[in-house]
Amino acid sequence: MEEQVKTAEVTGRVANQPTEAPGQLSRTGRLVNLGGSWGAWLFDALDATIFGFIILSVAHTFSATLRDVVSTVAWFLLATGIGGFLLGNVSDKIGRKRTLLISVLTYGTGTLLCGFAHSLTELNVYRFAVGIGVGGLWSAAVALVSEIWPASGRARAISLLQTGWSGGSLLAAIFAWSFLNANDPESWRRLFILASIPAYAMGAIILLFVKESPVWLANREFLRQNAKKASLTQIFAPQYRRTTLIALVISILGMFGYWIITTFTATYLQSVLHVRVDEAPVFLVWTGIGATLGYLYYGVLAERYGRRRAFAAFFVGVAIAVPLFAYGVTMIPLSHGKLAMTAANILVIGLLSAALGFFTGYFSGFGAWYAELFPTSVRSTAAGFCFNFGRVGAIAGIKLVPALMPFIGFTKTYCIASIAYVCAALLVFALRETRGVELTSGN
Repeated sequence: MEEQVKTAEVTGRVANQPTEAPGQLSRTGRLVNLGGSWGAWLFDALDATIFGFIILSVAHTFSATLRDVVSTVAWFLLATGIGGFLLGNVSDKIGRKRTLLISVLTYGTGTLLCGFAHSLTELNVYRFAVGIGVGGLWSAAVALVSEIWPASGRARAISLLQTGWSGGSLLAAIFAWSFLNANDPESWRRLFILASIPAYAMGAIILLFVKESPVWLANREFLRQNAKKASLTQIFAPQYRRTTLIALVISILGMFGYWIITTFTATYLQSVLHVRVDEAPVFLVWTGIGATLGYLYYGVLAERYGRRRAFAAFFVGVAIAVPLFAYGVTMIPLSHGKLAMTAANILVIGLLSAALGFFTGYFSGFGAWYAELFPTSVRSTAAGFCFNFGRVGAIAGIKLVPALMPFIGFTKTYCIASIAYVCAALLVFALRETRGVELTSGN
């Protein structure tokens, strides 16, 4: 209890004490805001993950190597860190709703332009823009949902928000399955153009229906009075520094493994099982379904046993699921040099993919935990920095894969993700537990 009270001095008040934020949203208002944030996160994930299905096609179009195209992913990941940090700070200054709108329009426009890229360099620029929007969206959405939800259900609300990512990944697989044509190497352009359309519709919904966070509104006077003190570096002030750095390292380890999986799973299936570009998404649909279940179950686990234990359990689970998937796939016999698309084969790989997806449910934890670790005036900045700059650290993972493949093979290189997950499972206990902390406008 003493630890929880100390936490409350930084983040707000403990759940059983009165809150000071006036004008709380009604249950309907909370659900509308959650729905709007979920939709923005859904199409954010669609635009973010769709690139994994077309790596080889892009390489063919621009006569580039796998390593060259992976650099495009690296630029995207770098941009998510920058976007999460900068737009997170913007969110703390101008509000959560406005930042949601800016982020959605940024990633939607970037995705649209990708379909018209004339060179790999030009594609890098457009994917960089997508990354800025993707990073900023998470920062604002997590702050908004965390601030409008009571402590008793915050982890479950963030878990529901996080299913937008698995839903978007699933939608990306469906889009790739539907619109990629193995006989048309340029069909990836049409895929980008179509994937951009929902973002603009989502922007209109946010503008019309999403309400600003009452906690942020109540905090505006504090922001005005301390405007000269506010800066991007405030999250490294002595009272926040240790928390910021440990949270960042946990994100880096979690992202290192995740983006190896996200970037190379479709390419791995194409290389090991020799499935066509339009067949790999069939299996990744299972990954999206498994991830959705994992996101939801994480929320239940975090409310019952705390943030740290839930994180550790999922990190250990995914560390086991990665080699189980990688080596399980290699044991399936091929027919005439490629995988036969039989019901049995689809079921086996589908179940392995679903297990892999389920344990990425730890992503539900970042939002609630990181929001609870920091006060309102720096909440979006700090959470956005710690989460999104984790993706910048993941660049090492995606650059490492093509570099190591010639020496130890694709399968062993893919399994390096497990090492990062084991380290993350241990490190989560270095941060304080925040279950039950109420968020208010207090600073």
